[in-house]
Amino acid sequence: MLATKLLDHIAAQFLDGETDGLESQTPLFELNIVDSAAIFDLVDYLKQETQLNIGMQEIHPGNFASVDAMVSLVERLQTEQA
Repeated sequence: MLATKLLDHIAAQFLDGETDGLESQTPLFELNIVDSAAIFDLVDYLKQETQLNIGMQEIHPGNFASVDAMVSLVERLQTEQA
């Protein structure tokens, strides 16, 4: 499941592997878990996991605010690119 993989990736990359309190709706920017530079790591990860093309117009904090937001982005792009 993509949400679980994203949670694991975020924990490994940005929280020293710590998953306590990290959930799919956790506000990643508000809690300073990720910053604007980290979006590009997350974009690369999503591209690798989903084989989707994520255009520059999709790369903004709203689409990466939480794991749920990223899953919604992927689902929308899968529908659009199908």
